[in-house]
Order: sequence, then structure tokens, then C-alpha cells
Amino acid sequence: MNKTLLGRTNRYVYPVWARGDLRGDGVAEERAERALHALLQSPVEVLDITPAPALWGRFLREQSPALQVAVVAPADLLLHAPDARIAANLVQSHIVEVLCAIGRSQIDYYFLSLRESLGEAQLSSALEPLEIARQEGAIRALGLAAFGDPLSILAFWRLHDAFEVALLPDTAEAIEVLLPEAHARRAGVVLQTDSLPEAALQKGAHAVLISVEGAVQLTQR
Repeated sequence: MNKTLLGRTNRYVYPVWARGDLRGDGVAEERAERALHALLQSPVEVLDITPAPALWGRFLREQSPALQVAVVAPADLLLHAPDARIAANLVQSHIVEVLCAIGRSQIDYYFLSLRESLGEAQLSSALEPLEIARQEGAIRALGLAAFGDPLSILAFWRLHDAFEVALLPDTAEAIEVLLPEAHARRAGVVLQTDSLPEAALQKGAHAVLISVEGAVQLTQR
């Protein structure tokens, strides 16, 4: 597979990203170490540490590999924010938590997760610290993780053009509703899927996000 331009991030990326969810039996630390070693020998460049930030962060700190890091904010992060000030503080705290876990000064891809209907004040207050973090270099590319109701997310997205990349689920509704909007905004599209990457990429995504073990197996074929 050849690298592809990820929308207006202006970055060329290998079109398979690895998601750090370790499935099956065995000691998680040992399996994570083996998977990370295999990834470093493969063309895969991006590891999504969302399923276990502390576990993956340990190996990222110890080995300082060249893998780029992606992370999705907790789905319920903003639901705990009764007002705009707390929403901003929660986002700032999560960014600091991830940076400490990985031992780096920058998160390559930070996705704000939208799964529930939230107030405009909460959303706007969440975007402000994210934009500051991007300007200061703590976040390289700001993304939208669109795992909520596609029509609600579309309405929000049309009011806020802060996102350079979108993480979409591999569902017919999300692809039908949100993929055209992403293309219209020149946002990079990453499709989280359990399908074969070639089939998912044909739907119009720039990259696919699959399990770390699936990514390793794919690159060893």
C-alpha cells in the first residue's frame, strides 16, 4: 500500500493505523511488547492508544519508537461538565494525562469524541483548549471521533470547522451522512473497521483503523 495525503493535515500517511486493543488470551504486557516490536518492523506509522493509554505509554516511554500516537477523548468526557469552565478544564486535564502517559510533548492525532447531544457552550469550551494546545504544539492534528448520531454530529460539524481529520465508524449511515461532509471540508478520513482494509478504503477513507494484531498480520502477509 502506498502512502496517502490525509486531507488538510498535509501529512502523507500509511493507510493502515493500529488500534491498541489486545484481543484474546495471554499477559497483556507481553502481547503489547510483541505487537509493538512487530509494528516497528512494519510500514504502520500510527498507533491508537485509546484502549490502554498507560500500557502503551509505558512502552512508548521506554523504547521511544518512531510510531505516531493517536488518542480519542473518553466518550463521556464532556457529560461530566455542568458548565463551560469545567468542560475546558476536563479537556486540558485529559491532554496532560495523555502526554504524561506517553512521555512526549506532542500528541500526533487527538480526536474529540462526540456520542451524546451536548450543549453549544460545552462544545465551544472544549474546542478552545484544543485549539490552544494545537497552536502551542501539544496537538499536531485535531480530529473528530464521530461515533454518535450522524445527523446530530453533522449539525455540530457545520457550525465548527476546527477538525482536520475525522474518525468514522464503518457503518452505512455514518459513511452516507458524514463522509461527504468530510470530503467537502478536506478533512482526512480514518475509518474504524473490522473489514479488510482494502474493502474499507474503497468506501472513500484515506486510512483505516484496525486492531493492532490485525495490522501486524496484514503487514506480514
